[in-house]
Amino acid sequence: MKKILNQISIKIAVIVIVIITTPFFAKSNQTEISYLIDESSSYYVTAETWDTAPGGGDTIYISSERTKALRFQELSGDKDNPIVVINKGGQVQIDAPDAWGAITFENCQFIKVSGTGHAGYKYGFTLSANTCGLAFSELSSDCEAEFIKISHEGFFGIMAKKNYDGNPPSPAPVFANLVIHDCFIENVTEGMYLGETTSPGMEFKHVKIYNNIVRNTGREAVQIANMVEDVEIYNNTLLNAGQDNETWQNNILQIGDNSVANVYNNILIGAPEYGIITMGMGNNIFSNNYISSCKGAFIDNRLFSEENYPIVFSGNYFVNNSGDEIIKNMNEINNIVINNNTYDTDIDFFTNASGVDSNLVFANNKIAELDTISFTSPDSNDYSLSEATPEIYAYMGAPGGEEYFEYKEDTVTEDTIASEQIILTSDMIVDLVDGGSIYPADYLVDEQSYTPENGLHPISESWKPYWNMNYGPYHVYIDLGETYNITNIALHDMYNSQNLVVSAGEPGNWETLFTEPCDKYKTWKENSTNISTRYIRLSMNEGVYAAVNEIVIYGYKDSTSTSEKSASTGTSKSSFSIEEEQTSNIELVKNPVSDNLRFNISEDLETSFSIEVFDINGSKILSKNFINNFQSQELNISISEYNLKNGLYIIRYLNSNRVQKTMKFVKTS
Repeated sequence: MKKILNQISIKIAVIVIVIITTPFFAKSNQTEISYLIDESSSYYVTAETWDTAPGGGDTIYISSERTKALRFQELSGDKDNPIVVINKGGQVQIDAPDAWGAITFENCQFIKVSGTGHAGYKYGFTLSANTCGLAFSELSSDCEAEFIKISHEGFFGIMAKKNYDGNPPSPAPVFANLVIHDCFIENVTEGMYLGETTSPGMEFKHVKIYNNIVRNTGREAVQIANMVEDVEIYNNTLLNAGQDNETWQNNILQIGDNSVANVYNNILIGAPEYGIITMGMGNNIFSNNYISSCKGAFIDNRLFSEENYPIVFSGNYFVNNSGDEIIKNMNEINNIVINNNTYDTDIDFFTNASGVDSNLVFANNKIAELDTISFTSPDSNDYSLSEATPEIYAYMGAPGGEEYFEYKEDTVTEDTIASEQIILTSDMIVDLVDGGSIYPADYLVDEQSYTPENGLHPISESWKPYWNMNYGPYHVYIDLGETYNITNIALHDMYNSQNLVVSAGEPGNWETLFTEPCDKYKTWKENSTNISTRYIRLSMNEGVYAAVNEIVIYGYKDSTSTSEKSASTGTSKSSFSIEEEQTSNIELVKNPVSDNLRFNISEDLETSFSIEVFDINGSKILSKNFINNFQSQELNISISEYNLKNGLYIIRYLNSNRVQKTMKFVKTS
């Protein structure tokens, strides 16, 4: 299998869109915790729980000693900064048989609940209650859940909805940006119950369900309804659904009324009835899914089916299916497209029981021998694909991996305690590629919860500046916002045998840290460092096929305002200071600028000084020396003669006492 994968040169682009990208770790040197929930804390968590209510960007920590249920009410972050709820000190194990739900968010917005708070556990929360493991209820919206395990005999694993019994107010309330990923759900009645089954109802928009494992459910593994816009369900592993064998409730995945969905790269194995049942409004696309040990797929229409919206089954693999046919259609409204599917069971592939033929497109479906999927270690809940898995299935299913990791508190030194993952976000990325990259550099930081420690492998595309080196070299840099002591940099290599150069310093002065050859498939490469910097640059100098799709940086904040370490050696001060020196006697007046740099200067400006301008790659554009005999408090320097391109530039002020200051400006037309 490894040999096969190493030969892959064309990768399936799995676009992982993380709606909420706010860091889910505390700042690396944070010593005070404002919001902590322990075993003695109240069941209800509201704005009045603390003297100051948590808001956008705040983190609520749940202590690992907590075993009782929690109900969060009326809390709200903001669009760019959710309130993060995270485990602290180990795994939080809530077992609450007398409570309706283990953790419930009621009328909450912009919330991210994350089980990534301890290096020893893949799932930082394990939840059990009378009815529901995790709920986003009432008029909640903009909520994300990750790395949570739910195992109980209650009805719901994860629930998100408000019931209106088919009579919602007009306009219908909207739950936007529901994201559920990297969770493990087992032994419940409904794995995920998302959206009210009765239509119309609360509407869901911008929904992402991916990288989840759901197994051994009494009814469906995943059921959605009233999801009207931008819904993706991908890279999930759904196993052994419908065990209660209730009529119409014994399928694996159900796309209910009033729903659109793009469903791809999923593994669906085991059910008395169908792997997929779709009754949505249309625009239901099913591609590259593995559907096994069930009756295949069932298509029907409901109240909100739209005549011009297609239902498409294309490029799926149907293995060891039972029943009279692989796909049964009873939909007489939507356009039905069935093409390029492969099946291995000698029964009819398609039956049209709708009474209408004019809405059908049927082509290029074939019967062929198909291998079955196997997992690495199901007994230990590792559902990553085994090495024996055929190449055609390589990008399917959840990442899997071990649940528990070796973590020894007594081996952690003072330095390693201080060093933690610095969570990177897309707004830290500065792309220096003229016109922007083909595959944006945002892919480098879109899966920060996938790290070498937890054994998870990012699956998004790699940063790609262009199709060739016609206009290279290409650079992006990461602005951490302040100076950190960087102890380790990990890169996830997707194999394309080109070098990626990693540098530190600042715009205008870069020093190479190491060169990554990018010669391994789906492998973390870790590099120890001993630097103090605010900026990290990634460069493709020789070829564009340096396939890295995630960077993880570890360190801790520099306790000094100016570093005495060089960006490369850590021994002497760099000639181009990383931090701005504290001098207030010269300030840039206007930014952006078009033709002139205008500075305000103070009376105590040193007798002699120089002004230098650098482009973003460190090339010096101009250098001028001055003697302070100005009668006014303003200094003007023309840049029109230099024909500067629009973009970011660096100014360096240096006086006769060797005090320097760096400033940035943006050149515009």
